[in-house]
Order: sequence, then C-alpha cells, then structure tokens
Amino acid sequence: MVCSDETCVHQIAGINMTYEITLGSNLTKPVTSVLVTTSSPNVSGIAGEALDVNDDSTVGLIVLFSFTTIFSIIGNGFVILVFARGRRSRTDLRPFLINLAVSDLIMALFCMPFTFIYTMLHSWIFSKPMCPIVLFFQLFSVTGSVFTNMAIGIDRFLAVMFPLRSRLTKQRAKYVILGIWVSSTAISSVQFVVGRAVERPDGGIECYEDWNPTQRKIYTIFIFVLTYVIPLLILSVTYSIIGILLWKRTSPGNKDRVRDMHQLRSKRKVIYCH
Repeated sequence: MVCSDETCVHQIAGINMTYEITLGSNLTKPVTSVLVTTSSPNVSGIAGEALDVNDDSTVGLIVLFSFTTIFSIIGNGFVILVFARGRRSRTDLRPFLINLAVSDLIMALFCMPFTFIYTMLHSWIFSKPMCPIVLFFQLFSVTGSVFTNMAIGIDRFLAVMFPLRSRLTKQRAKYVILGIWVSSTAISSVQFVVGRAVERPDGGIECYEDWNPTQRKIYTIFIFVLTYVIPLLILSVTYSIIGILLWKRTSPGNKDRVRDMHQLRSKRKVIYCH
C-alpha cells in the first residue's frame, strides 16, 4: 500500500483500490468521508458506489426502506394465504400467482435488507458465507418472477387462441412451476462460485462477484437476454394478440345497445388488465 497525505493506493489480488480521505467539520464534530474506487473491470458487488448522505437523509432512507420491506413481506404473505386458502380465488392462475408472490417474498426476505444495510454501511457486516448466498437469492428471485410472468402470458394466450382445448390442469401447472424453479436454480447457482467476501485495508468487507473480463461479459449478456429480452418479446407478442382478438370478437345475434356497451366495457377491462 502506497499512501500520501490524502490518498492511499492498495493492491489486493490484482485489484487496485484507491482511498481518498477528506476531513471537514459541521460546527459540532469533524466529518470524515471515504470514497472507495476500484480499477478492476472484473468485480461487481451487491451495491454500487457508496452513498454520500447526511444524517436526516439516512434516517429517511432507513424508515422508507424498512416500511417497504415490511409491507412487501406482509403483502406477499397475505397473497399466498388468500390464494392458498380462499375458496373464491381458486382460478386457473392461482398456482402461478402464488408462485409469483413466493418469488417476491424471497426478494423481500433475503435481498432487500442485506442490500440496504450493505449500501448504507459500505461494508459487509454479515458472515462471509452469506455473501454468495445473498447474491444467489437476488438472481434466484428475479428469474423466478420473470419466468412466472412469462408462463402466465403464455397460458392466457393459449386460453384465448384455443378456448375449446383442454386448459392447464393442476398437475401440469405443478410441472411448469417445478421447471421455473429448477431453471432459476441452475442460472443462479453460479453465484456460489464467483461470490466473494474480501476484507479491505480499512477493516471493512467487500461483497462482490469475481469474474475475468470475458466470462463476466458473456454471463451478463446471457442473463440480460434470458431475463429481459426473451420475456419482453414473448409477453409483447402474446398480450398484443390477446388484445387484438378480444377487441375484434363480437357476440352472436342481433345488435343490442345495452349488451354491446357492457361487452365493450368488459373488453376494455380485460385489455387494460393484461
């Protein structure tokens, strides 16, 4: 490590870290801010750049993020309970809606609190094995949610395009959901290999993904295409076709103003919901 009066450069495992230390005062006590930058293109962590906020902003963020996490846990818990126990909610989409709530609940439990604390404290205060576990659940919950939404879109498309064919049975839905979580696990398990928690020279711990440049680029493109581009294309096509078919569909028989207006409102409601 090489230090001057205001800057220290430290090298760990081929990663050049620069620490710029500045001192100031706020009339009551000195303030020290530390900015950590890395020159390695191979490292990506849970959080981005350190937040530079005052005490009031910190309290506001803590309150806001705490309420968001609590409401997310309670809300998704109620969704799971209602769809699992409620008799009136037993629709064809019930398994997928429960699955969607489970993936959001995983995000609220295993990702949001850890990410927020790491971002605010600029250091990983949990055990080192928890670093790759949290990285795994971050991607695991996102892929599970995306794949579930994609399955819902395809199911609605088939129901509208082929209304007389057999619908998705409970047994088939279980296989689809099993495939969703197996795929999410396979995609996310790489985090157990690349996830690292390394101690910094200032005593803090950095949680990041350790890649070489080529592997990181390939994996990033792969995740982007699999969890964004492909689902976006599939959902755009399926819901566009659903909207067009429902808008063109008319009721048989003579025209009736009241009936036709009611059908038009129903079409708008269905299209807007999709």
